[in-house]
Amino acid sequence: MPSWQASVLNTILSYVARPSISRGKAKVPLAQVRKKLFDLDKRWLPWPDKLVSATIPLQHSSLLHYVLLNQQTRLGNLFYIRGGGFCFKTPHAHARLIADISQRCQLDTYIPDYRLAPEHPFPAPFDDVLEAYKRLIALRGAENVILMGDSAGGNLALSLLLELKRLALPLPTACILLSPALDLALTGDTELILAADDPFFTIEALLRLRGAYLAGADPMSAKVSPLQGDLADLPPILVIAGTRELLLQDSERLVAQVKASGGEITGCFYPNMPHVFPLFNLLPEALEVRSKISHFVLSHLIR
Repeated sequence: MPSWQASVLNTILSYVARPSISRGKAKVPLAQVRKKLFDLDKRWLPWPDKLVSATIPLQHSSLLHYVLLNQQTRLGNLFYIRGGGFCFKTPHAHARLIADISQRCQLDTYIPDYRLAPEHPFPAPFDDVLEAYKRLIALRGAENVILMGDSAGGNLALSLLLELKRLALPLPTACILLSPALDLALTGDTELILAADDPFFTIEALLRLRGAYLAGADPMSAKVSPLQGDLADLPPILVIAGTRELLLQDSERLVAQVKASGGEITGCFYPNMPHVFPLFNLLPEALEVRSKISHFVLSHLIR
C-alpha cells in the first residue's frame, strides 16, 4: 500500500510537473523550462550540509567531484549520471540524493556535468559521459567504482556500460538504475505506454524530449536505445521503477533481457510510485529504496 505522502506527491506532480513541458500549441521553449526548473531547484532545495564540490574540466564539459567532509572511511567511488530528459538539470535535488547514498555507502562521488539538448543533442551528452568516466578511472583507478543513473541518466549509464564493454575498458563493480529511459526507439507495447497513468510525463512530453536529444539520430542505435544492445557480460545491476511510469516497460524488459543473457540483475517495482521517486526525501518509499541501494552497493564492494 503506497504511503499517503506518495498520493499527495502524485497529485502535485500531475498539476505542476506534467504540464510544464506539454502545453498544446503554446509550448514553452525547452531552454525556458530548463531555466525555470533550475531556479526552482536552487531556491527551494537547500544544498546538503557538509557536501563540497570541485570541478574537473573536460574537453567540452566538466566532471564534478562531491565529497562529504564528515566522512572518514571511503570504500570506493560513485559515478552518478543525473537525469533530466537530456535537456534539464536539478543540481540541488540530485545532490541531496547523492549525499545520502554517498553517506550510506561510504563513497566519494563524481558527476559528469554533460552538455544538454536541444543545443547539444546526441552524441554530445554520451561523449561527455564517456570522457568523464575515462577521467575518473585515470584519476582514481577502476576498482570499486559504482555506476548509477536516473531517467535519461539511466539511459546514459547503460549505454556507457555497453560502450565500455565494446572498447574493452574496465567496467564498474555494479550498476544502479532509477526509472531508466532505455528505449528511445519506442519498440515496447504501445497500448501499455498510452494507458499509463503517469503523474510526471505525458506521451507528448516524452516524444518532445526524445526528439530534442535524437535530432535525427537513429533511435535503434544501442548508444541511444541500450535495450537494442548486447546485454551479456555486464556487472550486477539493480533497477528500480514505479508502476505508474510511462517508462516502466523499459525496466521490465531490461530485467528480462539481462536474465535471458545469463546476467545478474534485480528489479524492484514499487506500486503507484512516480518517475524517479527516490529523489523525494519525504517519501517513506524513497528511504526504503535508499536502504536497498546501500545494501546492494556494500554487498558488491565488500567481498
